[in-house]
Amino acid sequence: MLEILRVLDELEKMIEESTRIPMTGKVVLESENVLDFIDKIRSLLPEEIRQAQWVAKERERLIKEAENEAKRIISDARNEIKKLADETEIVKEADARAKSIYEEAKKEANEVINGANEYAAEVLRNLEGTLTRALNVIRKGIDQLDENKQ
Repeated sequence: MLEILRVLDELEKMIEESTRIPMTGKVVLESENVLDFIDKIRSLLPEEIRQAQWVAKERERLIKEAENEAKRIISDARNEIKKLADETEIVKEADARAKSIYEEAKKEANEVINGANEYAAEVLRNLEGTLTRALNVIRKGIDQLDENKQ
């Protein structure tokens, strides 16, 4: 690319330094010199074009590679976010389940305690009744013994 620019600069310099035709803006050039520059430009153009095409292809390849890498990074990030969200949801579900189990166990424990208290109260009432009857029998026995003494 630099070589072709150098040749074009030389052609431009030759035109600027050529004899001018007054009041026309035209210059007189030797056709042989102009044709030599055209040949030089033609010989350089294919190489310059190939280099430009290679640069364009390389640019496209790098852009495509960068796009693919960006897509992969975005996909990985989305997967990680989904994984974290799923894990967070699992933790929330486990926490809710643990609270539910705790509340159910607490309720059942209270029911067992209340049942045990009712049972103990019933047993004590029965014992009280039995002891009251036994005490009455004992008093009657004492009363009879006292009556027999007199």
